[in-house]
Amino acid sequence: MFIGLQWTYVLFYSPREVKVVAGGFSSANGITVSLDKKYIYVADVMAKNIHVMKIHDNWDLTRLKVIQLDTLVDNLTIDPDTGDILAGCHPNAMKLLVYNPKDPPGSEVLRIQDVLSEKPRISTEYANSGSVLQGSSVASVYNRRLLIGTIFHKALYCVL
Repeated sequence: MFIGLQWTYVLFYSPREVKVVAGGFSSANGITVSLDKKYIYVADVMAKNIHVMKIHDNWDLTRLKVIQLDTLVDNLTIDPDTGDILAGCHPNAMKLLVYNPKDPPGSEVLRIQDVLSEKPRISTEYANSGSVLQGSSVASVYNRRLLIGTIFHKALYCVL
């Protein structure tokens, strides 16, 4: 992880076969599929980015683009009303790895709109220094409500 090796992959699994369909990730973690089931989105935590990949009929993937972010991207979900990506993120890796209750890790949730466009729009749905929520790892929207989960802390339920 610290020397930049890209040893993680995305695999396709069915009862008949298992195969590598994408590689070249430092630390692939969160993965989700677009509402139309044509694209896979893969969070690469340590590289601080999201890979947008097209799904082919044989389940192979082609990388279309990489959306670079300035935060550790953990798990991804899709807003069921808009198709936007929601990303649970860690704004400070060291605070997450070396926990200090007097200076806890923060939380961040990003929304990525127009994912396939030349310039996706990235906005912050939630951000906190750790005073309310520590180590956010996932966010999900349902009926204009945002539920944020964490690695080791509590969950937060917000009205958008």
